[in-house]
Amino acid sequence: MSDQLSPLADLTSATSPKQSLEMLNAISTEMGDVAGMHGRVRFKFDPNHTKDASILDKERSLLQAYEYLCHIGEAKEWIEACIKEQIAPIEQLDEELRNGIVLARLARTFEPKAVKKIFEDRTKLQFRHSDNINYLFDAMRQVGLPEVFFFELTDLYDKKNIPKVIYCIHALSHLLAKKGLAPAMKNLVGQLSFTDEQLDATQQELDESGVTLPSFSGVGDALKKELKEEPVLTEEQKRDLYFQNNVDKVVRGQAAIRGKQARRRYQKLLEQDRADKERLRAEEERRRLEKVTKAQSVIRMHQQRRKFVERKEHFAANEDKITRIQAGWKAKKASQAYHERLRQLKGNGELWSKLQARIKGKHQRARYQERLKYLNSHEAEIVKIQSSWRAKKMAKAYRGLSSLKNPDVKTLQNFLHLLDDSDEDFEEELDVERLRQLVIKKIRENLSLEQEVNELDVKISLLVKNRITLEEVIHATSKKKRALLSGALLQDKDTSTWNLSGKDKDNRSRRERYGQLFYLLQTQPQYLARTMFAMNKTSGTTVTRFLEQVVLTLYGYAQNPREEYMLLNLIKTAIKVEFEEITKPDEFLRANPYFIKLVLQYTRGVKNASFLRDLLAPLIKSVLTDPTLDLETEPIGIWKTLIREEESRTGEKSSRSYDATPQQAAEDPEVKAIQAAHVEKLREITDQFLNAIIGSLNKMPFGIRYIAMELRETMREKFPGSDDEILKCVGNLLYYRYMNPAIVAPEAFDVIETNTQITPTQRKNLADVAKLLHQISVGKLFVASEDQHGEMNKYLNAASKKFLGYFREASTVETAEEYFNMDEYADVGKATKPTILITQGEIVQVHRSLLDNLEDLIGTNEKDPLKQILDDLGAPPSQPVDEKNGGSEISLALVNRFTSTEDEKDLRLKQLFTETKRFVLAIIRVQTGKNLLDILEAPVTEREEGTFTDLAKKEVEAQAARRNFELRSAQQLKGSNAALNGSVGDLTKSNASIPRSQSTLVHSTMSASKETLLRAPDGSTITFFQLKRRALENMAKLESEGLVTKSNSYQDMLNSIAKDMLNKHRRRSQRQRELDSLRQTLTNLEEKASYLEDQKKSYHSYIDACMAQLNKKTKDKKKPLIFTKQYYHMKDVQKTGKVPQFGSYKYSAADLYKKGVLVGIDDYSPKQYGQITLTISSDEAGVFNVEASFLGIKMPDKMELRLEDLLQAQYNNVSVITLFEGAKVNVNLLIFLLNKKFYV
Repeated sequence: MSDQLSPLADLTSATSPKQSLEMLNAISTEMGDVAGMHGRVRFKFDPNHTKDASILDKERSLLQAYEYLCHIGEAKEWIEACIKEQIAPIEQLDEELRNGIVLARLARTFEPKAVKKIFEDRTKLQFRHSDNINYLFDAMRQVGLPEVFFFELTDLYDKKNIPKVIYCIHALSHLLAKKGLAPAMKNLVGQLSFTDEQLDATQQELDESGVTLPSFSGVGDALKKELKEEPVLTEEQKRDLYFQNNVDKVVRGQAAIRGKQARRRYQKLLEQDRADKERLRAEEERRRLEKVTKAQSVIRMHQQRRKFVERKEHFAANEDKITRIQAGWKAKKASQAYHERLRQLKGNGELWSKLQARIKGKHQRARYQERLKYLNSHEAEIVKIQSSWRAKKMAKAYRGLSSLKNPDVKTLQNFLHLLDDSDEDFEEELDVERLRQLVIKKIRENLSLEQEVNELDVKISLLVKNRITLEEVIHATSKKKRALLSGALLQDKDTSTWNLSGKDKDNRSRRERYGQLFYLLQTQPQYLARTMFAMNKTSGTTVTRFLEQVVLTLYGYAQNPREEYMLLNLIKTAIKVEFEEITKPDEFLRANPYFIKLVLQYTRGVKNASFLRDLLAPLIKSVLTDPTLDLETEPIGIWKTLIREEESRTGEKSSRSYDATPQQAAEDPEVKAIQAAHVEKLREITDQFLNAIIGSLNKMPFGIRYIAMELRETMREKFPGSDDEILKCVGNLLYYRYMNPAIVAPEAFDVIETNTQITPTQRKNLADVAKLLHQISVGKLFVASEDQHGEMNKYLNAASKKFLGYFREASTVETAEEYFNMDEYADVGKATKPTILITQGEIVQVHRSLLDNLEDLIGTNEKDPLKQILDDLGAPPSQPVDEKNGGSEISLALVNRFTSTEDEKDLRLKQLFTETKRFVLAIIRVQTGKNLLDILEAPVTEREEGTFTDLAKKEVEAQAARRNFELRSAQQLKGSNAALNGSVGDLTKSNASIPRSQSTLVHSTMSASKETLLRAPDGSTITFFQLKRRALENMAKLESEGLVTKSNSYQDMLNSIAKDMLNKHRRRSQRQRELDSLRQTLTNLEEKASYLEDQKKSYHSYIDACMAQLNKKTKDKKKPLIFTKQYYHMKDVQKTGKVPQFGSYKYSAADLYKKGVLVGIDDYSPKQYGQITLTISSDEAGVFNVEASFLGIKMPDKMELRLEDLLQAQYNNVSVITLFEGAKVNVNLLIFLLNKKFYV
């Protein structure tokens, strides 16, 4: 029976408590739980341990202490999950809970009204802490926990029964988890480990307290019993019950499994024994073979040695003869070698020269290696010298260029080396242009694909609508009902209510135009900025309401990077518009600019609220938690406080005068002492706030810093030379508008708990701190005497300089495009369109506001995009939008109507400007003059032609090297197609898909006019005279486009070259970012194309399914009545052996004319309609073949009608179409006839 013992018996084999504890901690998670006891982990069986029952009681007690500590850990983790903060460890949890602070915070999480004010003094245990515990009792009663689970106050406060407290927390967790007020408590038994001392100490405490541990595993059932709920057995409880009722079966099953395992082990041992025997036999055979081999080698050695001795004796006996033979042979070989060598030396004079060259080369290499070794040993010094020289050279060049607004030719000639491009620069320029062309091509492809998907979407809507109409067709059999149906289909759409949620063509088109309008407003912020500026002049309240209702809705309250980027651009534009009418920096401080309202709404977001909370909450709480703090610095206020305190203390009227003046109060010694103490305390607290604000610069959200930077840059452009005044305006934004309100009213800005009660004195203290910080931000000093405020003014002066430095650093950040990684292709690469949720009333409000201020927005520009969209939309509804339609939100997809990519003209101008710039660079390298125009018009000398020829030769060599590099790069890029989905890698193939003219243009742009610099139009080598003439021709073309002007001697071209010199490094960084952006855009475009292709396939599949669904009922068509026209028609069709799958119907033109389907036939009168017959048949879902015959003679032409085309015509309000170039039919009635005959 020893094999059937419980795994717990392994503990009894331990020889010491420490060993048993190690077994307790070494619980294997692979063993699972004890059968019937969930949570108690089964121990791993170890046959090496000897079984000793002497310490079984000790192990059981340790197991009890271990499980108790695990239950405490469960309660600790549950409390931390509820209150979202860390508390004391398990062994110190009872002391942590005694003061009730943690329990009161726990009660606040599920029943906030039961907790008033928590007494949080942790210095010592006081009786007031019992109020915290009573808060928990009240909360548990309100939540419905039965009283039987409650613990007594003394159980926790005096630590009389801590297990009962833990048990109560377990019961509370079950109840709250059941009600969904808190997370469920985890089972940690078997997942925690404790030291020997912890287990012994816990068991000792339990023994000393004499408290019986409650059944933690049954707390759920006990709670259900008290709540009078039927206990529902879980799957685990059902399994445990089954094990308890079938112990014998389980034991027999375990015995059978153990027997099977034992037999497997025996079989494995048997096989191992056989393998060992086989290995021993092989080892014996190997040793025997080694002995035989060794014996053979000894025999062979003796034989060879004997032969060697015999041979040696033979040579010794004939030594003289052998010596003569060897001497003769050596003499002959030496003579032959001598003559051969002599012949080689006489016939190979060049060989000697090569040999000498090699020797000299060896000596030179030795000297070179010695020099190289010397340089390598002084590498650090050489690098410093080179870097110092280069830095000095670059600094001198930049100073010379940056100091001149219009640099002359001589200055540029001194710094032409700054424009020398490396191969890497050239290749990056190639890559940028290639990728840009691929992006443009892919955008056009995606636009075409998207348009096709939209058309399919319309067709699907029409097919679905037609399916609904079929139900009406089924009942519309009489002429009266057909007339009613026809009238409904031809009803004038002008009677419909203005409602953007409709699915007809007009509403769909109107929604699309509004999507274009809001996309334009979102991406071109000048329209909204100027609209709000105009509205702010008439009524500030209107602007506020307009902001809250529309603007922030349009930008989605900046909840994602794109919307935040757009909103920041709107604020940036609003700042520029506002400062158009501000003439002095002081006006900004006195005015109330409307863009500040935008900023305040933006800063109420989660990011800014979290930043202010983290920054100000600790500081504000330190002010609020000091009950004795009073920062009153006005003498009259201190005087009145002294009177109030004296009368409260003595109960008699104060001797101080109630009507004292501020001057009299300031002269009182006691008032002076209190004022000095208050001023010192105020300065100390303010300094804490100031240091915290300055230290939080790196944590400040990017948005508010970017707004501050744009404000600073706008003011610097408007008011140059007023840096200090500008920084004060930036400080007004960052501190007074952004931080100050959160300090004065922290509960309103979610800096502290909203239910915090702030006394008037505390509010006054916060206001005094905020006021002093504002005074520091504007640099305002006290104007009183030096004796009164001398030290304070020194502090204000020093603090103001620190604050101004903080404002300068805070308003220096990267651009929004760099931070949010936005560019011109950001939207075109997304698979889904941006959408906004907006009410129809708000749409109408925006529409009316734009129309009211249209003249201020665009002036007289009739081609302005906003004017085009508003003209297409027409006037908004004159009557107010009703609540039912106007108040409901619709999802409006934003569409870019004016998708702009560089056209061929722009590319040619860019190519021409770049080409001319290279011409000018080549010219000023050779020739000099007073200005560029003089150089271009000066005659060419022979020396200058020779200099240019040398320059052109170097360019040819560099161009050949670059061409080879380009070919190698193209071959490498072909192999990377799979990595970039076939877009970035396949650069060479992309040119083949571009039209020929565009491909030629792209190649010329990518080559950056290197070929045109070296070749004349006829292909010959260009001369310096021809180069100057082409440069003048290009200058004339550029002047006609307004890019340069001859009146200033083409100084614009020189300025552009100087700008390239100064921005060389910036251009490289920008080019790298542009490359990364273009590659990402290509990837996004590929994903969008894949998405659209999948959508297109799914739409086609859906259309096919709709067509198949329409024809399901055709199989159940009734046969035509006997002896009818249709009966004889079907007989004739069956005789031909080509019966259409979905039916065939024959009508005379007169019948169709009576039904209203036929409107008329050109060149035929209605009297002749009886001689004309039309046959309509369908052999494919949704496709109808129409055949016509006159007097029984079929016309040679057939016509094919498609159901989706007819529905599209109906959707486009086309009422009549023409068949066979003369027969006019009513579209609505034709669709009705086809639905009735083929699909009903």
